[in-house]
Amino acid sequence: MEETMAAAPQQVQKKPGFWKTMLETLKTSLAPTAIMAVFWLVLSWAKAAGIQWAILWPFQFLTGALAGMEGSALGGTIGKAILLVCFNSLFRGLLMHRKWDGRRRDNVKSELKAQTKAQLFARIPQYSNLKLLWKDRSPHMLAAGLWGGAAALAAYPFLTGDGSAVNSMVCVALFLTIGGQIARQRGLLITLLNILLAKKALRTVNRGVIDRVFAGFAVGMAAAVPLSLTKNLSVTFLWPLLARGLPILLALLGIFCLVRPRLAAAKAKKAAAAADAGEAQGK
Repeated sequence: MEETMAAAPQQVQKKPGFWKTMLETLKTSLAPTAIMAVFWLVLSWAKAAGIQWAILWPFQFLTGALAGMEGSALGGTIGKAILLVCFNSLFRGLLMHRKWDGRRRDNVKSELKAQTKAQLFARIPQYSNLKLLWKDRSPHMLAAGLWGGAAALAAYPFLTGDGSAVNSMVCVALFLTIGGQIARQRGLLITLLNILLAKKALRTVNRGVIDRVFAGFAVGMAAAVPLSLTKNLSVTFLWPLLARGLPILLALLGIFCLVRPRLAAAKAKKAAAAADAGEAQGK
């Protein structure tokens, strides 16, 4: 009897409510958001004051502080929001479900190193995405990967605000985040994808094709980083040519991948018809 009464409190465990979960999420996001906001303010003030110290460049790159100050303000704002989400995710990975005591404070350096390695370096250069792009070379899969890459390269100038290398950290963040979610089959994008595919109208959509689009988008975002380096070259026409031409080229290659089997089938049919006509004439 006593054992039953003792076990009862353990069985009645209520799950935290929605608002309580939201409140906890907001609490864990306040600190990283405040840190990022301070960086944005200080670095933007330095830029406005004409300070061009080389030591500030890494901070400007990592935080995307200059995104939106030139070019598209809307795109730069969206890029900053994406960076903030990724930074909050990394920060929560350090602190969530961990007791912050003296021992943890002493080991924060090793914890940060482990988390950073798990979040970033363990997935560079996204071999799983490259393997996924080349695993199935059917026309539909190749086209999906090419279109994903084309979408990434087309969106990169908008998300960075002006397409410059100093604002391209958002491309790195999307590359790592999307690639990691595909590899682990979990995360916000995968969750939304599962919800959409659960709808009756979308149940017939090929999940592999959508994964291939995401993988192509991730690799395209990675390719956007070296592309952004060409913006500051003395050859001024090179960056506009690549930034506008590559997405169109990849999209056309995707269409070619779909059309090529039909062209080959039509050519083979025509050749067979010509052979039959030749045999008929010979008789």
